Amino acid sequence: MSTDNVASTVLTGMGKGSGIDIRKLAQDLTDVEKAPRESRLNAEIEASEAKISGLAVLKFNVQLLVDQFTLLNDASELATPKATSADTTKVSITSTDGSALSGISDIGITSLAAAQRNKSNQYSSTTQSLNSGSAFTLTLTPGTGNATNVSIEAGNDTPQGVVNAINAANAGVNATLLAEDSSGSNYRIMLVGATGATNSFVVSSTLSDSDLGFHDTSNGNTADNSGTKSLQNPADAALTYNGVSITRSSNSVNDVIPGVTLSLNGTHSGGATSSVNVVSDQATLKTELQNLVALYNDVKFAMDELSNPDSEEDEVGGALAKDLATIRTVRDTIYQAVTQDSSTPSGNVKALRDIGVSVTRDGALSFTESTYDTVAASSFDDISVMLSAGTNNQSRYDGQTQGLATDAVIKLETLTDSISGIFVTRTDSAKTAIKRYQADLESLEKRMEAVYERYLQQFTVMESLVNTLNSTRESMSTTWENMSNFGKD
Repeated sequence: MSTDNVASTVLTGMGKGSGIDIRKLAQDLTDVEKAPRESRLNAEIEASEAKISGLAVLKFNVQLLVDQFTLLNDASELATPKATSADTTKVSITSTDGSALSGISDIGITSLAAAQRNKSNQYSSTTQSLNSGSAFTLTLTPGTGNATNVSIEAGNDTPQGVVNAINAANAGVNATLLAEDSSGSNYRIMLVGATGATNSFVVSSTLSDSDLGFHDTSNGNTADNSGTKSLQNPADAALTYNGVSITRSSNSVNDVIPGVTLSLNGTHSGGATSSVNVVSDQATLKTELQNLVALYNDVKFAMDELSNPDSEEDEVGGALAKDLATIRTVRDTIYQAVTQDSSTPSGNVKALRDIGVSVTRDGALSFTESTYDTVAASSFDDISVMLSAGTNNQSRYDGQTQGLATDAVIKLETLTDSISGIFVTRTDSAKTAIKRYQADLESLEKRMEAVYERYLQQFTVMESLVNTLNSTRESMSTTWENMSNFGKD
């Protein structure tokens, strides 16, 4: 039977008693003891939850700063150059990257790179049997390198089977089946190798017609390359770059103008050339530096609000007011990240302060465009080296200095590290505290239940005594009344 039920039974049997609601009195007295302790524990839980949210906000802002520095660690990403060609029918621009330097180059194209092409015998259909349904082997022997044996399986000894097997071999030769007439009764296999003079190949097989006609002049393979007959011989592109004669194996050229990939489309005559103009857009880096300054100031604002107990921010304002050690660690780390000297200084450019980024009196960052414009106009390469070591996609773990951008990332990641960073350790500590406070609340609830039962038991005894006194008083009153009436009548 519960305590309440016992009390109800007692009270029902005691009649009016003192007239006091002893259950409410016991509960009120219990609540007086419980309320301040419960309120304190709930306040601690609320403060810890706010702290976790505050740490998440601060980590988010610091991570944005890390990401922004990451955008500055490759030389090719610091500028967005634009290249244009005076005659795109001869040479056009496929792509540019940040390593392209401003300037005008003259490109003259004498001949384009070509691929070897060969044409097979004529076949009446795509399924014509070439070896009476039996398997055979086709061999592709390149001008340089090792030969590739292509197995033509039994039942696949057809023009289409040969095409499929050659393409599946990935031997650097592509095969297609070409219908020479609209009736579909005249087919030839076309082979095409890679462009470049060294990319020749010879076809042979175990069939009686060993080359399948790929080198027969009667099939149009009349071009001669050291005795190998083909429809077209492989050749290098011949061109001039600023008057210097060069050759390339492909019509896509990415190692002539640094940072620019050219497409060779046609040839010049009479020594003519086409100009390619590269203009480096240094405003790209300016924009990224402005973003960096803004993100740094966002982190500062977040720290100011989180550490201010009088903040008007509803969600997390003042959430870290009692953890100024964290605020101080974050503030010192981000300050060092942006004010440190680069591990790869260049010329007169050693740090962000040399290109217009400075710290104001109130601890915010500012960016002076005029300073950046002046330095970038004369020493953009030095800026690039200072920020990125002049490298692209450099490994963080190669042991080499990598520029201020990576220096800053490494420093900031001591805060954001998922195992030992201050955000994760402080968050884990707050979560542990919440569990402890919740356990204290449960323990308090149990203790207060015992207190309530003790009060109820004490008041029940009191009520029993009062009821006994009331009964005695009524008995005595009746006796005295009877005595006063004694002898009358």
